[in-house]
Amino acid sequence: MKLQELIDDGKRQMRLCNACRYCEGYCAVWRAIEWRRDFTPNDMAYLANLCHDCRECYFACPFTPPHEFGINPPKLFNGLRDELYHQYAWPGPLAKALGGKQSSVWTVVVLTIVFTVVLALSSNTEALWQKHVGPGAFYHVMSEFAMIGLFGFLGIWMLFGWVIGAVRFWRDIKSPNSERVTFQDVKTAISYAMSLRYLGGEGAGCKEPGYEMSRSRRMFHHLIFYGFLLDFASTTLAAFYSHVLKVPAPYPLYHPVVILGALGGIGLIIGITGFLYVKNKSDQSLSDPSATKSGNAFSVSLLVIAVTGMLLLAVRETVAMGIMLMIHLGSVAALFFVAPYSKFAHFVYRFLALVRYAQEERVHAEPVHQDKSPKQPALLHGMPVSK
Repeated sequence: MKLQELIDDGKRQMRLCNACRYCEGYCAVWRAIEWRRDFTPNDMAYLANLCHDCRECYFACPFTPPHEFGINPPKLFNGLRDELYHQYAWPGPLAKALGGKQSSVWTVVVLTIVFTVVLALSSNTEALWQKHVGPGAFYHVMSEFAMIGLFGFLGIWMLFGWVIGAVRFWRDIKSPNSERVTFQDVKTAISYAMSLRYLGGEGAGCKEPGYEMSRSRRMFHHLIFYGFLLDFASTTLAAFYSHVLKVPAPYPLYHPVVILGALGGIGLIIGITGFLYVKNKSDQSLSDPSATKSGNAFSVSLLVIAVTGMLLLAVRETVAMGIMLMIHLGSVAALFFVAPYSKFAHFVYRFLALVRYAQEERVHAEPVHQDKSPKQPALLHGMPVSK
């Protein structure tokens, strides 16, 4: 379905859900629905990214297919999110070329191969097949200047794309009443995001991969999220050692950079493998096919980076180090290039949706202003009522 069709169907479903309210209190989405009397396209963008896809609402709903109402929020929000990633991304033509129906595992594979070949051709081809050990060994294969230049550009490209998407998304979902976001709202949103509070139905977990309640999806998601953070911390620390302390990579196995990177890589491999298994064994009628392909492509992209990173650690003192370094850097470059147009951007929109929700939660929890004027006698059919 196209974006406008998804929005129109979403309005229909949300109006029915708001009238029913059987799922009241299930998660943040249903509380946000209750605070609305009707739904705009911006509301649908907000609700789609607020949804954590736990799917508990679907199994509780008496109006799911084949009922004529056809209520299916998980599939609806899944498809909406995928379309919105491309809608908010910049530049639009590139987002369409890399996203939608063209987004698949093969896109990741082809881009990884292309970047690997380009990196290999731009490296020292003689040193590529030689053994290098000790500090600065990686730079014998590819110069430090070239490595910093390429990944500095790709890093700025990725961040710039995320920022543009975030600005566009926030412009649509922000409070129409010009209510200000407070520090407490941001703090609350961070707490919700770090704990994955709403990835677990009513607390018993998600119905994955079958129809039994399970916390496995939440556990795998945590491993992916914190594994990525550990790898990011490792990369940041390595940059500090290399450019501030002037101690170039590679580092010994007991070094904090290596320990953080290895723990992050292991977390990513276990988390992504488990997540892909659980996700693809689940009921496919609750997912949008295009969004599933896009999500799998992102997961495989992260998995390739984690696996090649661990392999690079294993062979870094052998003749295989050079080519493995090129493959690893090629996979990282591919991920950075498509980051603003892939599911990698979902954490940006999810976090902003949580900030908006924390703001709404705070506003609706505040006591209503009481009129301090003197009380007048109550009236009943126009007549004063005696006390």
